[in-house]
Amino acid sequence: MNITIYSTTTCAFCHSLTSWLDKEGIPYTKKNTDESEVVLAEFMRVNDGNLGVPFTVIKTDGSNETKIIGFDKTKLKQVLNI
Repeated sequence: MNITIYSTTTCAFCHSLTSWLDKEGIPYTKKNTDESEVVLAEFMRVNDGNLGVPFTVIKTDGSNETKIIGFDKTKLKQVLNI
């Protein structure tokens, strides 16, 4: 499983999401869109037109990919099987 979180440095929901994942012991990669033009461009390619953060991309089983907008704990628990 590979989890990537696109966020900004000032996003309170982004901080809540990463704190929750840390508490659950779930590894992830955090990419701040406001610190790198390369990351912002990557975010624009994967976000399906949704500009809100946090924007989480969860890749499982090779080609399966789930995209979650915001800190949707219910959906995260479902996708992560917790």
